[in-house]
Amino acid sequence: MGKLFFFTKKTHAKVVNRQNMNRKTFLKYSLSAGVGACALGSMYGCSLLDEKEMRVGLIADLEKEGYLVGRFNRKKIFTTRLEGKLVIFSLVCRHKRCTVAFEEDTEQFVCPCHEGTYDKYGQVIDGPPPEPLRRYRNEIRGEEIWVINEYLKTDFSTS
Repeated sequence: MGKLFFFTKKTHAKVVNRQNMNRKTFLKYSLSAGVGACALGSMYGCSLLDEKEMRVGLIADLEKEGYLVGRFNRKKIFTTRLEGKLVIFSLVCRHKRCTVAFEEDTEQFVCPCHEGTYDKYGQVIDGPPPEPLRRYRNEIRGEEIWVINEYLKTDFSTS
């Protein structure tokens, strides 16, 4: 039979011969491995793993389409121009964190969960959302649009 390698509290792996492993030892090491896997898995949702910045797309694509929808740090984002300024909104509703959708005909963001409505500037029009949509800092680098993992004041008029 082969050997199993388990990482202990020390900085090296402990070799355990399968023939000499009893049920208690097996459960102890299995539980330790399970707890470690859960801890690493929970870090996936942790901001420690978030990207600091990311390329959103090309200016030419934004000009052609009018807006871009993408993902940044596991959240949907919406990139557009408002009054000549480049703006990137988080599409996460500020009420219960549902993903809002942009409706072109009304130029509004609508939350499907509780019918919260935001205008094209991210300001609350109707429904339960307590705050406006979050807005990310952005940069133009050459012909590319980049999103930066930093929120700005949402009030568009003060930016």
